[in-house]
Amino acid sequence: MSSTHHEQIIREMFATFTDFGSTPDRLFDFMTPDYRQCVDGREMTLGDFQAHTHALRNTLGALEIDIQHVVCEGDKVATVHMARATHRCGEQSLIKVVAFYQFREGRICLVDELTHVLEGSGSDQVLGALQ
Repeated sequence: MSSTHHEQIIREMFATFTDFGSTPDRLFDFMTPDYRQCVDGREMTLGDFQAHTHALRNTLGALEIDIQHVVCEGDKVATVHMARATHRCGEQSLIKVVAFYQFREGRICLVDELTHVLEGSGSDQVLGALQ
C-alpha cells in the first residue's frame, strides 16, 4: 500500500472523526481490532477510543482538524496538526498535536501523540483522552 494511500486514510478518518452528524462506529473502518492509542502517556484501546469519541461529541459543539505537516514512510505516518475545539458554551480551544501512526493491512493499528494547548483553559489538556 502506498504512502499517499495512508495519508488519505488519515484525512478520511479525521473527516469522519470531526463530522458530529456521522455515527462514531464508522471510525472502526479505519482501525484494526487491536488498535492502541497513547495520548500524553495515557493508553486507550479501541473501546476506549469509542468512549472518547462519544465524550467529545457530548462535550463539544464542533471540532476542526488542520493538518499542517504530514510525512509518510512505508507503513508509518507522522503528522503535526491543529485541533480547534468549540465547546457547547461557545468557548474555543486550539491544541497542537504531534502524532505518529502505524498501519497494518491498510488500517491504523497504533497512534502515539503528544498534545499542547495553545489557546483555552488548563482543563483542555485532557480533551485528547477524554472519556
